[in-house]
Parts: sequence; C-alpha cells; structure tokens
Amino acid sequence: MATEPQLSTGDEVAGYTLESLLGRGGMGEVFRAVDAHLARAVALKVLAPGLVDDEASRERILRESQLAASIDHPNVIPVYAAGEADGHVYIAMRLVEGSDLRSVLRRDGRLEPARAIALVAQVASALDAAHARGLVHRDVKPSNVLIDSQQEREHCYLADFGITTTASDLQPVDVSQRLLGTLAYVAPEQVRGDPVDARADVYSLGCLLFECLTGEVPFVRDSDIAVVFAHLEEPPPRPAERVGELPSEIDAVIARALAKQPEDRYATCGELVDDARRALGLGEPQRPRRRLALALGVALLVVAAAAIVLALRSDSGPAEAPTGSLVRIDPASGSVKATYRLSAHPAAVAIGPQVWVTDYRQSTLWRIDPRTGAQTSFGAIGNPRAAAIIGGLLYVGSDGPSAAGGNVTRYDALTGSRVDSVPVVPCSVAAGDGVAYASGCPNVNRLSTGPGKLRQVHRTVIPMPAPATAEHVRTTLFGLAIGEGAVWAIGDALDRRLFKIDPRSGRVLAIIPLPIAPQRIAAGEGAIWITDAIHDVLVKLDPANGRVLRRIAVSGGADGVAVGAGGVWVATGIAGQVVHIDPTSGRIVGRIDVGPGLREIAAGPHDIWVTRDAI
Repeated sequence: MATEPQLSTGDEVAGYTLESLLGRGGMGEVFRAVDAHLARAVALKVLAPGLVDDEASRERILRESQLAASIDHPNVIPVYAAGEADGHVYIAMRLVEGSDLRSVLRRDGRLEPARAIALVAQVASALDAAHARGLVHRDVKPSNVLIDSQQEREHCYLADFGITTTASDLQPVDVSQRLLGTLAYVAPEQVRGDPVDARADVYSLGCLLFECLTGEVPFVRDSDIAVVFAHLEEPPPRPAERVGELPSEIDAVIARALAKQPEDRYATCGELVDDARRALGLGEPQRPRRRLALALGVALLVVAAAAIVLALRSDSGPAEAPTGSLVRIDPASGSVKATYRLSAHPAAVAIGPQVWVTDYRQSTLWRIDPRTGAQTSFGAIGNPRAAAIIGGLLYVGSDGPSAAGGNVTRYDALTGSRVDSVPVVPCSVAAGDGVAYASGCPNVNRLSTGPGKLRQVHRTVIPMPAPATAEHVRTTLFGLAIGEGAVWAIGDALDRRLFKIDPRSGRVLAIIPLPIAPQRIAAGEGAIWITDAIHDVLVKLDPANGRVLRRIAVSGGADGVAVGAGGVWVATGIAGQVVHIDPTSGRIVGRIDVGPGLREIAAGPHDIWVTRDAI
C-alpha cells in the first residue's frame, strides 16, 4: 500500500469532509468532519502518514474502534464507523463539543474536590465497564478524558482505546509497548513488563485523581528515567502535604490506589472513587437496613459481605450520597408518577405483582410494591445482570459467585425467598409465551418453567461467523426477547447478527445480519425492536424475514427498549429521556425528561418503569 497523502481541510475521506484540525499525536490526526450522508459533525481520527504501511499501527487503530464499540457505557466515546478508504485508515467518532481534562487542568489548575470527584467518578464507571468486558485501557490520562460542555453538567467520555488489551493477554511485550501509557500515569507493572490487568487502570486513575486535587502529577521529576524510577521505587506522595486545604484522610486513599503491587490496590475504580468521596467529606455510602442472607459457601460469603458494604439505601446517609433510582411513568400523560431511590447502579427491571430491579455491581435485588411504594433489598447469589418473571417466579441471571461461574436463580416473585438455581453463565434472561430462556456465551439455554427443580431443558449453540476470530469467540449474546412467535437473541458491536429461535425446540430458524450495532431488543406490536447506542437509532424489523422496516433517530444514547401500554419506549442514557414511539407509524409521540443515566426499561399494562444510574 502506498503511503497516504497529507490531509488538509476540505479533503474528503470515506464520505467525511474535513472542516478543521482538532489535534495531532504520534498515531495520527483528529479532524472535525461532516458526514455527507447524515449531515452530522463527527471527530475523524486518521492514521498518520508513514504508518499506513505498518500493519501493527493499522491493526491498532481499527482495534480501537472495535473495542470502544464493544463497551456499552454512556461515558465511553461512541464510534460510528471505521475502515480504510483512498489510502487512509480512519475512525469516525462522536464529536464532543468541549474540551479535555488536560486543557481544563491547565486552565483552572487544581479542581475543587466535589468537581474532581464528579469528573473522575465518570471515568471510573467507564473503566469498570471495560474491565467487566475483560478489557484494560492502559492509557488513562487527562487528554483521553473528553468533557462535553453542551450538557447541563460536565459529561465525561473516556477515549482512545487504541492500546487496550484483554486482561488475559499475558504475552511478553517490548519496552516501547509497555510504556505506551503516558509516563506520568503508568503503573509499575507496565514498566516492568509484568502481566497487566484492571488494577493498572486503578493506578492510573489514582494518578489522575491526584492531579485533579493538587494541580500536578504525583511524580514531578527532571527526566523520564527519574519518573519511571519513582513509579517503581518511591512511595506515593501525600496530596494533603501539597495542598493544605485537603483533609489528611485522602492520603491513605491515594497511597492504596498507587500501591506498587497490584494486589495492594483497590479491586475496582468505583471502590477508589467511593473511598475518595468519603475521605474528602463529600458523603458516605449508605448502609443497608437489613442483613443479607447467610451464604452457602466461602465464595458467596465474600460476595454477600461486599454487598453489605456497598449497597445503598435511600433513607440513610447524607442526601448527596450517590443513589440510583427506579422511575415510574404514566404512559397516558407522559408524566413521572414516582421515583424510588435504590442502590447506585440499578439495571434490569422485571414487572409482576411486585416490581424487581437488579444491581449488578452491588450484588443486590430490590423489590418495590407498586401499590404502597414499599422497598426491600435482598442479597443476590452472584452479581445479577438480568431478570424476568413467569409463573409467579422471578428468574435472575447472575455472574458468580465464583470468578468463572454463573447461575440462574429462581425466587418467589412475591416474597423474594430463594427457590433453586441452575449453573448457567447468563447475560440476559427472558420469559414469555410459557417459556424462559437465558443467553450466555455463545449459547442460548431454555429453562424449565413447570413444577420440579429448575433445570436446563436444552441448549442452542449459536454458530460463530466464519472465520471465527478471537473476538468472535468471546462474543456474548447481550439481549433476549420472546414474542412474535419466536425467541430473539442479538450479539453485540462485534457480532452484528439477530438469531430467530424456535421457542419449543430451540432450533435456530434464521440468522439475520444487522446493519447496526445492537444494544437492547424487544418484541411486540407486530415487530422486533433493536436499539443502537452508537448511532442513536431504534430499528424496527419484520419478524417474518428480518427486513428493516424503519430506522428511528432517537438521539441521546439509545439504551433500553420496551413494548407495551400501546407504545414503544426507549431509554436514552445521555439525554436522560424516555422516548415514546408510535409502533405503527414509527413517529416519536413524545419525550419524557427523567435525567441522565437511564439504563433499562420495562412496560407494564399501566406504567412504564425505567432504571437510572447514580450520577
């Protein structure tokens, strides 16, 4: 391949017209550009001249697009497209009209603790989402934190996944690869060439938090070698010594985040932020009213103990403590009827005589009585991802309690008492038309719904694309829906397929390529509905043949989708709106303002229920 020509404003790359240069780095340039087809402004990253012939560089920039697209999170920069055209290798991403954290720190100096925590917490949430996918960013630094100035609050996006690796990648790398992460924020194990996992990002985030609070990086030295030596050998600096206004309690938090050995650091970025918030006097995590049930084994005891520490209750602790919520909406008027404050990260919601909500990160189930509004929390087995109700039983799909395990557990849908479990590694659970299903990797499992012990009735193995890459093998089926005469399963941004499955036999009836990066799925009103968070659209498909009937631009970070109460409902995580769509015409009937952080949504006969993450 010939070396690409130098680009300038006015040039066109793959249908994108370059308007201005936003930035330049070692890997290439980033332009503000306009998508000629959609008349939409984007940020277009183009590989630098001289690197196009470098297979490793080309693979890295395309890998960045895949990795970023595979992470479902409102604080990860959405990727619209990537590829090669006219001798150029490019990624088209959402254009963030604002600045980056590096520029903010240069302009404002050290930040007030509340502002610092508000920004770093968003980065931490994005990192934990990446880590849940088995990915390690390895280059957390202020210039990779974009801040959207057009939001009412400062909304952060974590960018540049170009050197992200899987946590299981233990192959040795050379010094240049090890130090791709900027030296001021690099973890000691990256310097040493040791295996790198999520705790390397915890270290870098600790350096980032230190800089936000003090206005300078932890180790200020005269040379790069001296900085490397400091990361390897010198004790972490004390932020309270550099800034007298900071409480001394923050020193211990930074010391743990910047521990030399990964096992001495926080296990997650969220834990680091929680401790920092408490140390800075910005609010205590709330305590649960009731104890969790006794665990069945040592591993489960650990999970239960973590849930006790992390679970948040709405009636204890200061008002500013982070809480998530479940929002109840009247579909007729489009008004919010009630808001129920829950733990920090509520996700899946299932509707029955009682309404149930899962919190994956805090290993908690919540029960809400729709008549009285009474709320009760329960300790879950493992980390619950999904829930569905059928036959008076609540089916909950969870990771754990062991590191490599998973289960679907049945609970009484009225009382919350545990009935039984079956070992399955699920990402989604769906129930309806007399059947219950759980999707895993790469299987779809039909579960028993009649009397007797919960069991796996049959397993449907989803065929991998040919040729199957390592990414495809790791593909998880994220979404399930039951309706319109079939079970429907979607892949993710790396495997853009829809699978139509016979609900009784489990036979794959059709494999349908999707023109979008699927996010969530629902079935009903004579169609299949799939959201695409990258392009902010809802797609309506014909259940008979999978043909796209309509693309509906919902904007604002399309996430959960539900069908019921005479409409189709989409939760937008960034805009913080529930979008009401007429299922026949595809016309947007209304937008209900709820607040940013919306996740999943369910539609009952009389109410719409949507979960909202802590912000």
